[in-house]
Amino acid sequence: MSLTVCLGHSLRQPSSLQPPSGFSFAGYWQCSGSFVGNGREHRSVYHGESSADGKWMDLTETDIEPKGYVGRYELGTDAGNDKLVFINMNSAGYAIFDSPGWDGHTLTVTSTDVLRYSSAAPKNRFLYTVHDPEHFDVEWQYQEADAWASGDVQHCSAQTPRLAVNYAPDADSGGMLSAILRAFVESKPTLLLALQLPF
Repeated sequence: MSLTVCLGHSLRQPSSLQPPSGFSFAGYWQCSGSFVGNGREHRSVYHGESSADGKWMDLTETDIEPKGYVGRYELGTDAGNDKLVFINMNSAGYAIFDSPGWDGHTLTVTSTDVLRYSSAAPKNRFLYTVHDPEHFDVEWQYQEADAWASGDVQHCSAQTPRLAVNYAPDADSGGMLSAILRAFVESKPTLLLALQLPF
């Protein structure tokens, strides 16, 4: 199977295998929404980047509310069969999804194998709908009585790494940069003396 990354850079791929113009999952995303069944809040952080060999898009979802779920997703193209491949690896096991590609601004990936989960799971799918290069929605659906039921919906916005993850410095130390600077200056008595002399 010949796999190439779904980043929209290859002009030889069918247009349905390319994301909407200007969009890529690469970067940091903050997502918020709710579980449809009980209305409970659902917040997560996504991080996407191209794999080292450029053949896959690595997308990691880390739930903030409720805490505990971490999913790693691999998205690539099966150019030989004109479809997308999506592999979902998480604490319940893993599942394989595929898709005929983008339908306008929406990508639907549907499970083809859920037997690798640690417990019984229905057929399920994800719908990614792009609004612009900095916003997309993701809806998880599962099959129930030969119909699709919505499990949860999240709205995602592009963020810088500092906004996506809490990097607050240690209040007692004055921050890492301050500690490094202090250690450097204190190891150089001549420099310390020069800094203390009035000019």
